[in-house]
Amino acid sequence: MTLTVNRNMPPARLTEACDGVVWCGNVDYWYHNRGHSSVRMAVRLAKRGVPTLWINSIGMRMPVPGRTEIAWSRYTRKLSSMLRGLRRDPETGMWVYSPLFVPKYSPKGIELNGRLLAWQIAALRRWLGMRHASAVVSMPTMGPAVERLTWSRTVFERCDDFGSMPGADHATIAPLERRLVVGSDVVIYVNEGLMEAERGLSRHAELIGHGVDFERFAQERPEGAPPEGPPPSALKGLPRPIIGFYGGMDDYRMDRELLVKVARHAASRGGSLVLIGPAQMDLGPILEEPNVRHIGQMPPNDLPSFAAHFDVGIIPFLRNEFNESCNPIKIKEYLAIGFPVVASELPAFDPYEGLIEQATSHDAFLRAIDRALLDDTPGRTRARRATVAADSWDRVTDRIAELLGCPPRLEGTEESGRTP
Repeated sequence: MTLTVNRNMPPARLTEACDGVVWCGNVDYWYHNRGHSSVRMAVRLAKRGVPTLWINSIGMRMPVPGRTEIAWSRYTRKLSSMLRGLRRDPETGMWVYSPLFVPKYSPKGIELNGRLLAWQIAALRRWLGMRHASAVVSMPTMGPAVERLTWSRTVFERCDDFGSMPGADHATIAPLERRLVVGSDVVIYVNEGLMEAERGLSRHAELIGHGVDFERFAQERPEGAPPEGPPPSALKGLPRPIIGFYGGMDDYRMDRELLVKVARHAASRGGSLVLIGPAQMDLGPILEEPNVRHIGQMPPNDLPSFAAHFDVGIIPFLRNEFNESCNPIKIKEYLAIGFPVVASELPAFDPYEGLIEQATSHDAFLRAIDRALLDDTPGRTRARRATVAADSWDRVTDRIAELLGCPPRLEGTEESGRTP
């Protein structure tokens, strides 16, 4: 469902139609989870023929050895990404650029990076022929760069309340977010509570929400029960029940203590805990449990065939201020697959009351897993799927393209822009 605060479309800053999109992303395309909503929308724009340039995130905080988990690996992977420079993903046609920046996140450092990044984006726009591009900003530290350039339209993707992110400097990040909320042509939200908290601040606010590749996920469990055939090799030999999670694992998102308890709880029932996705925090205490299997990041299209073998899907998030404004894509994907779901109690999951189990404590989470294991019936599977069957990423992307002023999508349109 789409909820708008201001139903009047914002006027374009230029009269010409948008001839490309520059997406200042909140993840690094080369090593983060590509299942993020920003990536899914940007990729779809590129595939439908809109010249699209993804700018890899410059982050919001400096990893500090001894204080930041896996700090040295963060340095290494960012350096490796920056050495790639500008490349075009041959699968999607999207251009991806790893910018040069100074890893300083003080107000002066952010403004310096704004000037550096604006210069780089302007040069790339000229080279790619984007004379009347529109911009999407998903990372607030990249806002000062966008403010220095002229755009057909600017959209702030308010995917999280980064000012409340543990480890981030609230006094620096929150004002950047407010500047983007007030100064952008459009602000799009995935969390209704955050949108309501900022009602009246923006020119045009819209609740976009998420889509889901419904058929892709549902087809992996056509009868509702786990597939009868052999599982992927990475899951072979795992005793059931399988309690599973997939997605990025960050220290500010995941409840590590709860995951250890879930692993032990599964073991007491002869089962396993499976974690799929990039480890962006120290998983050591969890992996010490003998019944835990961690599988690294994989393409989003491969996830359904693995997740279909879960007996229960879990979302063991910390109940903190940052997660209060989240809206995980995986909840709709879990429901499309059809298995029972147990999640930490957060506002994003309230629309699914009666379809998923929510827990406010560790003990309640473990009891909810036991109930969920008894709740996997064909009727319950149909009810879960019916909730998300009408959602689609194409619908979401159509709306984003409209807000950006992109030309209407034409069936069969080929990808455009320069060739590598």
